[in-house]
Amino acid sequence: MNKEFEEVKADIGEGKEASTTVRELLRWFGARRRRTGVVKRIQTELDNAGIITSPDFTKVWIDAEITFKKAPVAAAATKSTGSDQGEDGAAYAPKEANFLISMLKAANCGVVSVNPQDTVEKAITLMLAHDFSQLAVMSNEHTLNGAISWKTIGKRLSHENNLVEVRDAMETAVALEESEALFKATKLIIEHEFVFVRSSTDKKVTGIVTATDLSEQFQFLSEPFLLIGQIENQIRKLMNGKFTTQTLQEVCGDTDSERRERIQSVVDLTFGEYLRIIQKPENWKLLDLRVDRGVFCAELDKVREIRNDVMHFDPDGIDEEQYDQLRRFSGLMDELDALAQ
Repeated sequence: MNKEFEEVKADIGEGKEASTTVRELLRWFGARRRRTGVVKRIQTELDNAGIITSPDFTKVWIDAEITFKKAPVAAAATKSTGSDQGEDGAAYAPKEANFLISMLKAANCGVVSVNPQDTVEKAITLMLAHDFSQLAVMSNEHTLNGAISWKTIGKRLSHENNLVEVRDAMETAVALEESEALFKATKLIIEHEFVFVRSSTDKKVTGIVTATDLSEQFQFLSEPFLLIGQIENQIRKLMNGKFTTQTLQEVCGDTDSERRERIQSVVDLTFGEYLRIIQKPENWKLLDLRVDRGVFCAELDKVREIRNDVMHFDPDGIDEEQYDQLRRFSGLMDELDALAQ
């Protein structure tokens, strides 16, 4: 067990609390993202130690701070009674993996706010200074009075020129609990262009999520799918027409006759099957590539592993190193295709 987690257990045993970030907790366990197996391993260690995290490390932004606490007696007593039995052989039942609005960075970065009695000039200056389209209007950190934006200012100015205080150009604001599922929140964000996010515990406003934030998150999560789809098409183009149906079917072996019969062309293969076919020297020769088979297959295998990660969707996405691997391999395939022309 790693030193950091042992120190946390010692602190809890002495009646203290300890804090870290989700990202740092993952690092303690040699991971960078909250994949199912990683979450299982961490949760098992927490359960065995009688410790919980507040908030739940699976339901917050990856750079959010979490606090380790002694688990309530009821939770500790039931930790090994369900289907999550860890190492004793029973199946692990992961917690419901909703993508919550709290998992977005923007929901955790706080807000720039003005008071209802502040001048409109102050609000305009703050929006210009921060390149914002809207601001929270708040009496205190718990009381969200509304929002002021370029849109509300423009609407009011189209009717009258007497805009003095923020309250004169304020509109009702939509605020969601941090535990709101992003799927549901998306509709409200599209409709209202932004929503504020509140802490479920102390009701403080923790951030604002805009339609732009939503677009950036979609790009962040969808780009790997698009890159992998592009690479699959490139691999299929490379292999198409080079192998007999029998060669393609042999990748299944003799254990799955139904699967074997379904393979009639390259498009019927899985990503792993592409790799197994071209790993064979006799098949590699048919591709007529002037590159090293071992290196090519090793790089393709890295793509396969990333693909497996991507298909097990999680809010943490993939890291920049994995992005680079996908981009590099796709670029390699483009170069090989150009040379073959």
